[in-house]
Amino acid sequence: MAKFAVGEKVDKAAYDHEGGTVVAVFPTDDGNFRYAVDMEGYGALQFFTEEKLVVHSH
Repeated sequence: MAKFAVGEKVDKAAYDHEGGTVVAVFPTDDGNFRYAVDMEGYGALQFFTEEKLVVHSH
């Protein structure tokens, strides 16, 4: 089961000041998940593995 859901606010684990909203969740062939995140201020989607994201802290 995916750790994050579509619509959830998340932050990049290494940079807690950079956040966005999960817009899609993709299962991978190895049973993990990748997340498409609409990053605030970028105007583009970025894709992350589960380990690179944390729940939004604000």
